[in-house]
Formats: sequence, structure tokens, C-alpha cells
Amino acid sequence: MKLTPKGMRDIDPEVMIIREDVINSIKDIFCTYGYRPLETPAMEYLDTLRAKAGEEVDKQIFVIDGGEYGLRFDLTVPLARYASSTDAPKPFKRYQIERVWRKEEPQRGRFREFWQADVDVIGTSSMRAEAEILSLAREVCFKFGFNKPRIIINNRKILDAIADKIGVSEKRDEIFRALDKLDKIGEKEVAKLLKDLVGAKANELIKIVKSGKSNKERLSIAVKYSPEGAKELEEIVSLCNFDIEIDLFLVRGLGYYTGPVFEVKLSEDIGSVAGGGRYDRLLAVYGQDLPAVGISFGIERLITLMLEKEKAARKTRTTVFVAAVKPDFYPNANELASKLRKKGISCETDLNERNLKKQFDYTNALSIPYMIVLGEREIESSTYTIRDMSTGKEKKLSFNDLVKEIKGR
Repeated sequence: MKLTPKGMRDIDPEVMIIREDVINSIKDIFCTYGYRPLETPAMEYLDTLRAKAGEEVDKQIFVIDGGEYGLRFDLTVPLARYASSTDAPKPFKRYQIERVWRKEEPQRGRFREFWQADVDVIGTSSMRAEAEILSLAREVCFKFGFNKPRIIINNRKILDAIADKIGVSEKRDEIFRALDKLDKIGEKEVAKLLKDLVGAKANELIKIVKSGKSNKERLSIAVKYSPEGAKELEEIVSLCNFDIEIDLFLVRGLGYYTGPVFEVKLSEDIGSVAGGGRYDRLLAVYGQDLPAVGISFGIERLITLMLEKEKAARKTRTTVFVAAVKPDFYPNANELASKLRKKGISCETDLNERNLKKQFDYTNALSIPYMIVLGEREIESSTYTIRDMSTGKEKKLSFNDLVKEIKGR
């Protein structure tokens, strides 16, 4: 028997329940901000993916069908392709929650197939878009019980200007990739990588990006190199009525970012759960030059966090199991379950023609909260015995009271 392909996995029902809850909660927040859903193909022309992927990401593309196509490595490139060929009202605000694939070495908590949840705004250069996205990201953190997210911003214009000023712009991409590894390998290892790239100028670069202890001090440093980039950061901070930290070390690795970049962290241990930035020149590659900004949420990391917070994962969404005392009563059980479903109550009945004890065992095995036992007396009187499976307590109720009891839990 073959296992799943390297870096991919089966997802158990218990985990899928939490996964769906996380996705639905995020989707609800996206919708409250007016973002509209979009779906794009899993497979794109390889030329489309490579147009702005960059050297590092290019190695991670799953190439298929003789090299003409590839699996998408993120949701931003397909969006850019789509948005550059449509004439939707601007700003075009879309969300997308789907799978992406990257051919990188699997690690603990990192897979080759995973989900992303993105929101993007196409067609505005205003920093209001950045402020809205960061507000939305903060609300997502709150939704999952993380009330003090660390929201960090920087601007690629500032980093570009610093690289130009100290004379290392020809190695800009390699420098940015090294800086972007700070969370993974630490400052000492990043310093080593930079020294290998630019020698003694690495110390000057690190000194600049580490300077300043407050937003005010960091902005004053940024102004020296890129007044425009500093002004954009200052505007974002002023538009947000919550704490935002300016960090000149923040890069975001993808080469298509052109302006503000940001990350959302829940703690040093957990790391980043969301990240994004402005990519004003990406759509021009696909045919229509429009400004754009977006953020991507790491669904996998949020799901891991929720699994850790759950004391006991739910094994099913079923609320009630309707058990028949005898096989002859199964049609009555099925009828009752159908009536309950019409009231919005999730139900199951026995499909294996088991005796009552085994129906109890099944109900307990899936931790179904309630069980209704249908016998001759219940059928004749139209009253139903409902058992709370967590306490073992039973009640005899009419159908209407039964519905109230279940919905009132």
C-alpha cells in the first residue's frame, strides 16, 4: 500500500471540522469588509507563474505535463493574471481561500500542499487599503482568541534606498532573501550570509535596519533614505487606531513587492500567521498596470493553534442520534430524524441494523451529545425519550419541546 506523496497528507474528520470552522470564520470576516469571492484554476501556464516568481520560488513550482503547466505556488499571481484581464469596478476587493503547492523540503508543520486565505485590493494607491487590510487581520486574530497580535510594517522603498546608499544594490535580491530568513535562522546566521554577500558593508546594513527603538526614531531614520517610503508608513500608522510596529528589518521574501510590507505575529514562539504587502507593478506583467495590495493568512498555522487550544476535538457535527429499539421501528426513527433536520438539527440514524447497545456504543464513540430512543411507547404517544450522553439524564418530551431542548444546549 503506497503512502501519500511526499509533503502531502490525509486530514482526519476531527481535524477537518476545526479546519472548516477556521475557514468559515475567516470567510465571514472577509465578507464583512466587502471582499468578494474568486476561484482560479489550480494549474496555470508555467510562463504565467514564472513571469514574476523570482529565482527562489521558481525552484518550488510543481511543473506538470511536459513543462507547459505548473501548479500555483500562491494565490497572488493567479489574481494578477485574472484582474489584469477584467474590467471590474475599482477598487476590486477579492478574497480567495484555496490550496497552493510548493515543491520544498517538508518540515514539521510545513507541507507541499497547503491552504492560503488571501484578501487583496486592486486599483488604489491609497494607504487606506493597507490600513483596512491590517484592521481586518487584527480582527481575524481576535476571532481566534489572540487579543494582542504583533503587527509589523516596513516599506520596500526604504530597503531599496538603503541598498542604493551603501552601494550594494546589484546584490539587492540576495540581500533581501538573507534578511527575510531572520525568523528562521536568527540574526547571527543572517549576518554571516550578508558578510558572504557584501563583506564589511554587511555591518553597515545591519546597523541601519536595527537602528531606533520607537516608531518615531525609525521613521526619522527612514526619512533619510526614502522620504516617500517613510511618509507611507506614517500614514498607515495614523490611519490605524491600534498599535503597529515599524521594523526596518522586515523584508517579505517575494520579489514583486514594491511598497509597504507587513506581517502579523501572535508570539515569538508561534511566528507569523499572516503577511503581505503592496505589489504595484505585478499586474503590468500580465497586461494591465494597476496598483495592488494584499495579505495572506497561514490557514495551517491557525488550525494548529486551534487544535492546541481545543481540549477535546469534536469527532462529528452530528447533534442527535435517533436509535430504534427494534429494526421494525427504523422507519419511525428515519421519519423523526427527517423532521429534526428540517428544524436545522443534524441527525444520524443506524445504517447497520445494529441492536440498541451497539447504537449506544456508536453514539459514545463519536461523542454525539444526544440520543433519542424510539420504542413502541414513544411511537404510540408521540413523546420521545432524549438522553444527554454527557450526564446520562433522560427526559420525555413532545416534538416541539424536543427541538427546544436540543437547540437550547
